[in-house]
Amino acid sequence: MEEYITADRIANAICQDITFNGCSVLVEGKKDIKLYSRFFDKEHVRLVQTFGKYKQRAAYQILADRGFARKLGIRDADFLRIDGNAKYDPNYAEDIFPTDCHDSEVMVFISAALDHFITGILDQNRVDQFEKEMRKPLREVALELAYTLGCLKLANKRHALGLSFKPEKADGNRLKFSKFIDAKTGQFLGNDLLVNTVYEYSKNRGLEVASRQAISEKLLFILAAKHPALEIVNGHDICEIISLLSKDALKSNNKALQIADCVEDMLRLAFDSAEFFKTGLASKLRAWQESSGNQLFI
Repeated sequence: MEEYITADRIANAICQDITFNGCSVLVEGKKDIKLYSRFFDKEHVRLVQTFGKYKQRAAYQILADRGFARKLGIRDADFLRIDGNAKYDPNYAEDIFPTDCHDSEVMVFISAALDHFITGILDQNRVDQFEKEMRKPLREVALELAYTLGCLKLANKRHALGLSFKPEKADGNRLKFSKFIDAKTGQFLGNDLLVNTVYEYSKNRGLEVASRQAISEKLLFILAAKHPALEIVNGHDICEIISLLSKDALKSNNKALQIADCVEDMLRLAFDSAEFFKTGLASKLRAWQESSGNQLFI
């Protein structure tokens, strides 16, 4: 059904609701509504799902063309701020605000939400032992393990390698992180295993997949640029890695940790208003509230 919901339909629904005089906040998906709805004044704000950033931008423009001023957007930054992105405009004038990091999940992950998650869900002694063996915090381990995969996704985006990273259907087989990450030791098993895993996962998807050699070359090119981890790493990948490490390296038997989506949900719940209002995104929204006269927060 989502493919039939157009930007025009989204904009029309907003304009036709004459009983609501507050502000419409356009967000990409259901998970964004779950995350952000707790922080806004519900009497004066409605979050509207746009099914991706492209429809979000289109719906925003339709509303702007109609003179509808009570609107703003929140989007995942994705690779927006990566060097070499010709589309990035630091002086972008429209009121569509990107997340501080690659996406909202990473923004949550770097906050105290992860500390609350560790305290409430994991065995602190095992976490301490793991961090001692790795000589770095769990947060840093997860970021490093997700980094090369993030670079591969950027390589795919920039060089049209034909790779797939998600199942064709919602209940389809997911990419197996255990094929390129040793879950017991928390060690990355190398570029070759990562490339081969994604290559095999991407076959027979209707796209022409580049050769393993070509994929590896483009990956090395992206890695050499040393882009900032928080702009590269994908939040869902982080949650997959936390789930993987929790089961093996951290020896947790909590059934909720068996699925990355549950890890994502728990981190989201641990991200409270105190953490949200520390973000650059919240600061921009507060500045918009002041300048526009539209109430977002109590």
